[in-house]
Amino acid sequence: MKKLFFLIAFFLFTGTAMAAPFVVSDPYAATATQPDGFVVSMDGGPVVEAPADPVTSSTVRFKFDVGAVESGSHTLRVKAYKQDAVWGRLESTEAVFTFARPAAPAVPGGLQLAP
Repeated sequence: MKKLFFLIAFFLFTGTAMAAPFVVSDPYAATATQPDGFVVSMDGGPVVEAPADPVTSSTVRFKFDVGAVESGSHTLRVKAYKQDAVWGRLESTEAVFTFARPAAPAVPGGLQLAP
């Protein structure tokens, strides 16, 4: 029984430890124009595209993985876009989101064997 408990606990822990934090938006209203995707810039870096994340069969949201960022303050700039056959690519105004990733604790010092 103990082994089963530890096996379940191990898989629950590793499953949550592997989950990355994401920056997400509220889902777009079903009556609103649904974007095809988003253009994203982190900390003034290169612009990348993120596909729209389906929430239901008729609504999407913004979802961007920030699990690999270094500790410190970060600024995310996001625009939604819609590709139109006549007008080309239409972009929203920019949304800005700031967040901070905490630093890891310091390395323990003075390790030694104790009687």
